[in-house]
Amino acid sequence: MNTTLKVIGSVRPFAEGFRIAIDKDYVPGLKGLAEFSHAIVLWIAHEADNDGSRHPLVFPSPYTATEEAVGVFATRSPQRPNPVCFSIVRLLNVDETAGVITTPFIDTLSDTPVIDIKPYFPASDLVRSASVPRHFDHWPSCYEDSASFSWGAEFR
Repeated sequence: MNTTLKVIGSVRPFAEGFRIAIDKDYVPGLKGLAEFSHAIVLWIAHEADNDGSRHPLVFPSPYTATEEAVGVFATRSPQRPNPVCFSIVRLLNVDETAGVITTPFIDTLSDTPVIDIKPYFPASDLVRSASVPRHFDHWPSCYEDSASFSWGAEFR
């Protein structure tokens, strides 16, 4: 099965956060998104070393909280079989005319290609009973608390 992904826009930083500029052909798809507080942005890790060669599926932990090796599917590493990533973002503004979404933060690089945007629905996206390995117990329990957390100390 072959699938073609279409880039619908890109991420650009600016003084107050980030703008996701949507290509003009996809701007009509923004209709109604402004009524949501958050969205899920799917993007391509375009600067990841993903030249088509196979990446290791198990590697040393990128986390300082553990020395145990981990599998790629137990990380958010961009070094994966397909460099598709996602971020949940707070929507500060959705300009349906200009095709620009403004958010205070997204964990991408400048000019990161965006392949899809989905509204965040607590009914299907929030898991109250989610659990993580014990060595991550000190991590924030929600998106809002993540902004003030010292993430730099968590990765090698």
